[in-house]
Amino acid sequence: WFAKRKSVGAILREVMFNRESALVDTDAENKAQDADEALQELGADDVAFGYVTTTIVVSDREAARVEEKQLAVERILNGRGFTTIRETLNAVEAWLGSLPGNPYANVRQPIVHTLNLAHLMPVSAVWAGPAMNRQLAAPPLMMTQTRGATPFRLDLHVGDVGHTMVVGPTGAGKSVLLALLALQFRRYIGAQVIIFDRGRSARAAALAMGGTAIELGLEGTLSLQPLARIDEPGEIAVALDWVTGLLTAEGVTITPDVKDAVWTALQSLASAPPIERTLTGLAVLIQSSALAQALSPYTLEGPYGRLLDGCDERLAMTDVLHIETEPLMAHKALVPPVLTYLFHRLQARFDGRPTLLILDEAWTFLDSPVFAARIREWLKTLRKKNVAVVFATQSLADIERSTIAPALLESCPTRILLPNDRALEPQSRAVYERFGLNARQIELLAVSAPKRDYYAQTARGNRLFELGLGPLALALCGASTPEDQTLVDRCLAEPVPFAAAFLRAKDLAWAADLIEGPPEPQAEPTKPPPLPEPRPAAPPEPVVEVLFETDPTQVVLPGLPGGSPISKRFSPYHVSPPKKKRRPRT
Repeated sequence: WFAKRKSVGAILREVMFNRESALVDTDAENKAQDADEALQELGADDVAFGYVTTTIVVSDREAARVEEKQLAVERILNGRGFTTIRETLNAVEAWLGSLPGNPYANVRQPIVHTLNLAHLMPVSAVWAGPAMNRQLAAPPLMMTQTRGATPFRLDLHVGDVGHTMVVGPTGAGKSVLLALLALQFRRYIGAQVIIFDRGRSARAAALAMGGTAIELGLEGTLSLQPLARIDEPGEIAVALDWVTGLLTAEGVTITPDVKDAVWTALQSLASAPPIERTLTGLAVLIQSSALAQALSPYTLEGPYGRLLDGCDERLAMTDVLHIETEPLMAHKALVPPVLTYLFHRLQARFDGRPTLLILDEAWTFLDSPVFAARIREWLKTLRKKNVAVVFATQSLADIERSTIAPALLESCPTRILLPNDRALEPQSRAVYERFGLNARQIELLAVSAPKRDYYAQTARGNRLFELGLGPLALALCGASTPEDQTLVDRCLAEPVPFAAAFLRAKDLAWAADLIEGPPEPQAEPTKPPPLPEPRPAAPPEPVVEVLFETDPTQVVLPGLPGGSPISKRFSPYHVSPPKKKRRPRT
């Protein structure tokens, strides 16, 4: 470029007239200066130079769609100030040049320095979720789909805290997510899952894992016996608090005299046989007619005794436990005592193993001030026992109205928000903003698709994801309709394992066959060994008729049977040795 600043004629005129030409090629001079600056930067090791290949490959099964995609790419790039070239003769070479390790095929290789290369390289990436659950020393809970090409690893634990808040309106896909969380959590060694459900949405998933499903209600077959273990160390003190809670709910003022009367009655009841340690037995032993009258609603004489005054509790504590609470919620007075007793029983199972405790429709738990205070205490203590609590509710306003809202927000570092088409309304928007969401996040919740999209919000990052369930997962996680519950009851009555029977009823026979395993080979009926064939009878010995009889006094000739042996000389079998020839004497 430096040589092109002046033409040949201008150089000759300068030589002939010994005068510098005033007119030069400004473009060539500028490019020469650029080249000189580039050499100076290269010499100072400020930058490096190299060839770059920028190719965008557009593909589709239909030619018309390829054309549409190509026009869209050109419109975006041209709008950013770039120049696009449609490859024709160089199409094959351009495609080969786009493959890693083949930089020589494409002839379009402009020279750029590393600063321009840095403009093309991404300096940030989409958050893909944690690669490892460090608390459990295991992979993350599950892999989910996204709208981009990067999958998202969903995990509930942030450090050693796995408490999670799931918020979304009715019909947004909350029950499916909770059932899938329960199924996926069983991947960890020794894990146990406890689900407080409402509407039996997760019953099929729990039974498919070999768990136990119980129903809390006055019409069910379950009967609790809260005082059955008061003879064990520490249990009588827990029973005292539980009984005083019943008395408080009935309007009794708890005084030292009341506690003393209840304590004395509990001590007397502890020495009775286990079958007699009931609320009816306590009401008989208590030395106060007013206290006995206050306990009567919870005995067999009252409306709630069917559930709380049992004499033989059969509550199976398995690794997977599904507890249906919808019938219980119809009786508000029963919710605190029943759930308090169940949580006390469950605390004995929190022994350090990975445990997932799901509380569906958590607003019912937060309505009771007594129970809400205990939840706040459990959130602090259960973390140390490796228990992750999942709160699911329909609205953030339910949590905001709770007296323990600050404790919930501090103790739940993971939040999963479901789509809400009313998120942009002023009242809903204000609630979301008070929970820390910005305008872009609220807009995402408003335009996302219900029953498909979920938004994870953690201190490590935020991501919109999809579950991407197949027919097998949908059959287990989406069994929430009345027809599905009827099918579950019918499959439970069959003699085969529930999972296989349920999947076969859902037209997933291939999955049922995998669960049942290959059929055992049927042994062929054994045949008795064939009897040996009878041997043919030996032919009868020939009868030799004696034509004449010899005189026993007659002498037998030698060589005949009964005679003397014959001389070898006269035997027909005797061979005489050859005679030796005499040699003549000389």
